Amino acid sequence: MTISRQRTNRPLKFGDKDRREFIVQDSEVALRAINDSSGNPIFLGRALIGTLVSDDKWQIRKLQYDSNSSVTSVTWPQNDESNASADYEFIWNADTDLTITGITQANPAVVTVSSIGDLQNGDLIVIQDVAGMTEVNYDGSNIYTVANIAGATFELSGIDSSAFTAYSSGGTVTFGAVVNYTYS
Repeated sequence: MTISRQRTNRPLKFGDKDRREFIVQDSEVALRAINDSSGNPIFLGRALIGTLVSDDKWQIRKLQYDSNSSVTSVTWPQNDESNASADYEFIWNADTDLTITGITQANPAVVTVSSIGDLQNGDLIVIQDVAGMTEVNYDGSNIYTVANIAGATFELSGIDSSAFTAYSSGGTVTFGAVVNYTYS
């Protein structure tokens, strides 16, 4: 019996001291995204596979689109030196998303969640997957500011939802690092 072995040629490059080295791709990455209501990724992060969302090893960008869903700008979060950075130095999110159990038709809108978690007054949030009151779902621009936390409720600062469709079910609140960075 003859066993044939297929030889594969791997691409090489010249490394230190002109040594030949195999070219290794690092294209396999973990991806995270927060999409608008059309499915376009607005906040997009990537890191090496196995990186926790709470590790400061994420490259994050914020994308903006025109009416044709074409990207018009990409901005990067500012690091601790107040410089926009595309380095792998950010936390995606150390906080768990919150589950919405109700939203009032009122001025201001009041959101009830199953647990308030680490949410604080002044946090910026994104709301997604709400049925009924779909006007509050993230469309790429409506980032809300949390105000007047009381128990498991909080207000959407400056948002009058009295003319919105009635809330029927579902929804999540995403907050934390990725939403609260300053992008430039």
